[in-house]
Amino acid sequence: MGTATVSQRSYHHGDLRNACLRSALDLLEEGGLEAVTLRAVAERTGVSRSAPYRHFETKRALLAAAAATGFRRLNDAITAARDTAGDDPQTRLTAGCGAYARFGAGHPHLYRLMFAGDFCEGPLFGNRTPVEESEFPELIEAGNDAFDSLVEGLQEAQEQGALRLRDPRSQALAIWSMIHGVMSLYLDNRTAYGRHETAALEAVLQEVLAIAFEGLAKPS
Repeated sequence: MGTATVSQRSYHHGDLRNACLRSALDLLEEGGLEAVTLRAVAERTGVSRSAPYRHFETKRALLAAAAATGFRRLNDAITAARDTAGDDPQTRLTAGCGAYARFGAGHPHLYRLMFAGDFCEGPLFGNRTPVEESEFPELIEAGNDAFDSLVEGLQEAQEQGALRLRDPRSQALAIWSMIHGVMSLYLDNRTAYGRHETAALEAVLQEVLAIAFEGLAKPS
């Protein structure tokens, strides 16, 4: 009787895909990557073990969807921070990087999945996996949108005369590499840095960005 009830509930679940995805994100937050399995997701969601397979054929597909959600949340956080930081382009960029730090520090397992998951070809060497050719188009679009948001911020700074005119994508790659480097040092050395508050991490990022902006600034 119990099995039939679970099976019926899973079949008629109103939004099974998103429910499974929320469960996967919760499991990731609580126990890291090893805690996320399709079986565990089914149990957390309250559906049959086979139900998640209707939307995620493999664990890899489920993790790709989780990473896409992470990029969307990161982009939303950065955009919100920039929108409330005033009109100065450097202040807006710095505020966005602060939001980046808070997101990474607050969701370390999700952050690692987003950037360490072998799902696609990123922007590092100038080639990005085309959406139409990708295994996980949702992830490609979300990741591209997050990176393009930084590019747009740099274009804005160039237009206002704050930064030298140069390919904004190259500038974005340089800044992202610096920010990601600091975040990786922080997350991979939690025994050394875990006692510090997020404010300390943001302060370090601000110093790094100040140096970056000195190099990118338009010559007077």
